[in-house]
Amino acid sequence: MTVEKSEIIELQKFIERKLRELNLQANPDSARIFDLNMLDSNISLFLLSAEFKDGPLELKASDKMIVEALKNFRSSSTDVIDPQTFVQEVAVSAQEILDLLLKLEERVENFPEKTLGKNLSARFDTAEEVIRQVAALKQASKKIIKDWQSEEIPLPLTNAGKILGKCKSEKKAAASRTNGLKGGRPRKDAGSKKGASKTSKVSKAPKKSTVAKKTKTAK
Repeated sequence: MTVEKSEIIELQKFIERKLRELNLQANPDSARIFDLNMLDSNISLFLLSAEFKDGPLELKASDKMIVEALKNFRSSSTDVIDPQTFVQEVAVSAQEILDLLLKLEERVENFPEKTLGKNLSARFDTAEEVIRQVAALKQASKKIIKDWQSEEIPLPLTNAGKILGKCKSEKKAAASRTNGLKGGRPRKDAGSKKGASKTSKVSKAPKKSTVAKKTKTAK
């Protein structure tokens, strides 16, 4: 059986994903886990032997386990994926990313340069909140998944304004230069003086009307 190396790599990724899913179950099938681990080892050995080979690879009779797995993988990849299954697979991957983020956050917390640590932590916090939502879909009901299919779920905005405000771009720089040519931002004290002069004019107006009323009464 002739195959492309990329297809064997995709098969191995699929097997590893299935192993992660089984290990996360409350009562994992130990026999199934053993078989998948054996298959994963066989694929690793096969890829190691073909590390420096270019072009299609040949699966021999001794690679029977890989051949059978590849046939099943090909047939399953052409089937329509159930949204519930797809979401659970994505949720498992999201949990792995979340675990990695938490480890990175621990390293950042112990870093001596506080400013750099704050900048990194702000971004990790935002990413963590979003990925945690996806990871939580592992236990989500069919109704919740249907909501995700039919509605636009808003992103959390924690730290978003702070992060976006610190981001630099050519567009923001150009706007800043244009504003500078116009004189820049007005001074706060200048604005307060203008506001005070307007207030004084408004306060003088009622006095004139009061005087006018008194003179009419006197006549």
